[in-house]
Amino acid sequence: MKKFILKRILSLIPTLFLVSIVIFSLIHLTPGDPARAILGDRATETEVAALRESMGLNDPLPVQYVEWIKGVCHGDLGDSIFIQEPMTQIIREHLIPTINLTVYAMIIAIVLAIPLGVYAAKKKGTAFDTTVSIFTLAGISIPSFLMGLFLILLFAVKLKWLPVAGYKTIAEAGFLEHIRYLTLPAISLGLMQAALITRMTKNSMLEVLNSDYMKMALAKGVKERVRIWKHAFRNALIPVITVIGQSFIALLAGATVVENVFNIPGIGQLVINSAGRRDYEVIQATILVVAVMSVLVNLVVDILYGFINPRIDLE
Repeated sequence: MKKFILKRILSLIPTLFLVSIVIFSLIHLTPGDPARAILGDRATETEVAALRESMGLNDPLPVQYVEWIKGVCHGDLGDSIFIQEPMTQIIREHLIPTINLTVYAMIIAIVLAIPLGVYAAKKKGTAFDTTVSIFTLAGISIPSFLMGLFLILLFAVKLKWLPVAGYKTIAEAGFLEHIRYLTLPAISLGLMQAALITRMTKNSMLEVLNSDYMKMALAKGVKERVRIWKHAFRNALIPVITVIGQSFIALLAGATVVENVFNIPGIGQLVINSAGRRDYEVIQATILVVAVMSVLVNLVVDILYGFINPRIDLE
C-alpha cells in the first residue's frame, strides 16, 4: 500500500506540470491587456507600456511562466493586480465557502443516493424503482441554477423558511445559521449529483445481485439485510466510489453559477470577477488550486479501492 501511494504521488508531478502549462497558456493567450484594464481607456500608450514593463508582461511567455512556476513551487502564488493582496490570502478567503458548500452538497447527495440506489435495485420493476428512475432523470435534466431559483421561490419567498441568498460564516452567526444559508445552494448542487450516484449505485447493485455467488447466498438462506448490505453493497461500491469522487470534483469546479445565484463569495464568483478585469494572477492561481484538489481527490479514491476490495492489486 505504501509503495502504491508513493507511486501515485510521484505520478501527480508531471500531471500538475502539464496542467500548469495549459492554464498559463490559455490565460495569457486570451485577448485583453491587464495594464490597459488597470489604467483605463484614457491612459496613454506610454503609460500602458511602462506599466506592462513593470509587471513583466513584456517578457516572453516562457520567461513569464518560469518566474510564475518558481514562485508557485515556493508557495508564492503571486499578488492580485487589482486587489493588491497576496493570492494565498485571497484564495483562502474564497475557497472556504466553496469547500463548505461542496461538502454539504455531497453529504446531501450521498445520503439520498445510496439508499435510493440500493433499494431500487432490490425492488427492480416495482413502483418504487419507477419513481427512483423518474427522480434520476429529473435530477440529471434540470440545471442546478434553475433548481436553485425554484427552491428560492418555494422555501425562501413563499414559505420563508430559509434565507433567499447570502453567506454567513460560523464565526459571524454560528453553525446553525451558517447551515441555513448554505442549505438551498447545497440542495441545488446536490440533487444533480444525487441522481448520478443513484443511477450508478442501482446499476452496480443489479450487476452484483445477479451474480452466481449472490444467488447461492439466497439459496443458503442468508438474511436479506446481510446479503444486501454486507455482501452485495460492498462489492458494488467501487464504481460508486469512483462516481462520488468525480461528483466532488464536478461540484468543486462547477459551483460558479450557483454561487452567483445565491451570492456566495466562493471560488466561482472570484474567477468570474477576475476574468472581467483581466486579473491574470487570480485566475491562474485559482484554477491551479482547483486542479491540485481534483488530482488529490482522485488519489484518495484510488487509495480507498484497496480498503474496500483487498483483491485489487495496488502494487
